[in-house]
Amino acid sequence: MYKIVLIDDEKMIQKSLKGIIDNFVEDVAVVATPMNVAQGVEAIKKYAPDIVFLDIEMPDGTGFDLLKQLSQIDFSLIFCTASNLHAIKAFKYNAIDYILKPFDIEDVVTAVQKAKDLLKVKQQQINVNQLLSFMQDSNKPKEKIVLKTMSDMFVVRIDEIFNCQSDGGYTIFMFKDNRKIMVSNNLKSYESILLQHNFLRVHRSHMININHIDRIQKKDGGTIVLTNGKEIPISSRRKDAVFEVIGKFL
Repeated sequence: MYKIVLIDDEKMIQKSLKGIIDNFVEDVAVVATPMNVAQGVEAIKKYAPDIVFLDIEMPDGTGFDLLKQLSQIDFSLIFCTASNLHAIKAFKYNAIDYILKPFDIEDVVTAVQKAKDLLKVKQQQINVNQLLSFMQDSNKPKEKIVLKTMSDMFVVRIDEIFNCQSDGGYTIFMFKDNRKIMVSNNLKSYESILLQHNFLRVHRSHMININHIDRIQKKDGGTIVLTNGKEIPISSRRKDAVFEVIGKFL
């Protein structure tokens, strides 16, 4: 779910924009609707939104004044105003879009989709960079992780895990001899840890340990075969990033 902050000093404009987002855009939530620069800065710091719709002219300053008060702009920025006179300056702040009032439904939907696509690319690149950075450091110690089941707590070396598979709200950890440990946490809860240890998310339901790759089959969209014979599908959405990382690693 992507968090959106709408910053505009006109209540009717905010209501109109929020109505379009609520009714025509999926997988988003408007978390705050500040009405001036000061409130906008506070809301951005509090909610850490993924997308910000920002008015240009407000009672206590401009949208550009707001941006100058932020240490970093790590959200997708969409400017909205009644005039296009600020368009060039807006794009100097890496705005991904610029929509005019009164808002057109198609323009808003398109702007949000562009923002979501950009965020996915950024996160994918962050994951790639983190993994490549880690792989360059061969002196990192062999670390362990605790896997809790209903009856046991297993302490295993992370480098001995071959792959992880999501199974609803559970995660199955697989090892060299096809031994399996199923834990009652989803795969997402382990992703940030494993990404630091040569693991790569190749599919919504699968993470693999790059050290245990045997080969890559390109047919049927791509499959990774691990050294224990396990075949892992590569999702089409992640294919480019997966091949980039694996190519540099191998």
